[in-house]
Amino acid sequence: MKKLLFGSMLVLLFILSACGGEEATKVKEEKKASAAETTSVADLEEMDLENMTEEDWDKINLSKKEFKKMLDAMAEADEDGEIAISSAKLTNDETIEVELNNSDGDTLENAMTAAIMDSIIREFYKHSVYYDDKEPTIVFNDLTGYTILENDKPIEYEEDESASSDGKDLGEFKLDEKVDVAGTIITLSNPAYTDERNEYEEEPAKVLSLDVAVQNATDEDLYFDTYDFQVYDADGTLMETYALDYLTADIKPGKNTSGKGFYAVSGKGPYEVYYTDFATDATAKWTIEVK
Repeated sequence: MKKLLFGSMLVLLFILSACGGEEATKVKEEKKASAAETTSVADLEEMDLENMTEEDWDKINLSKKEFKKMLDAMAEADEDGEIAISSAKLTNDETIEVELNNSDGDTLENAMTAAIMDSIIREFYKHSVYYDDKEPTIVFNDLTGYTILENDKPIEYEEDESASSDGKDLGEFKLDEKVDVAGTIITLSNPAYTDERNEYEEEPAKVLSLDVAVQNATDEDLYFDTYDFQVYDADGTLMETYALDYLTADIKPGKNTSGKGFYAVSGKGPYEVYYTDFATDATAKWTIEVK
């Protein structure tokens, strides 16, 4: 679920942000000009949404039926069988209610998920026949009914000009060395092949375990997940994460935690490990040998 929400959806978010503002009037005019040419959910599934141009977006025109189908599809299980959203529905023509499939309340992960989904749903709404020059109100609740976000206008994302590490390749680091990636201080150690297995996962050639220590050196809560590491073998092939008891945590400012990351690997070392801060694109690299 985390990979779904913080991977491809983040890519979509930046694309959708580029289509806002002055596009609203243009979208409405396009719909009036070709009201009969509606887009289906099946059509959307065939589109390369991560590489959409403004011209591609101009061609999307969802009918009321297809927009509702799109909301229904958001509540379906992903390829891993996980359900991030328990329901998404219109309560009237200008209000959409989304229920996240957890009871966690005001966590950093829920806040980020709601903000990302708001931008995505809002953009599709603007490319549907529901849109009439008025922004929809989108409400996000958890399973307890706690309201995480209620918004009637697009969220504005300001670039942090003070972030000196934006888009920076920080270089290569050694095991047991503290590495500051945009305020996330990471220490990797003790790489090893483990015999531990998940009975519900496919049997990999080997499972690599890494000890991971993390400190939050920012002034905001930090969500950290070892699924965010990318591991490549000696052939340059991206390895998969492996579902064991891996580290995932919300870390308060100035606090730290530790745990393990697990990866289904080929056994062809040495391995290259990369960590990229999603907000700044600052990237650190480690090369590890398993003895």
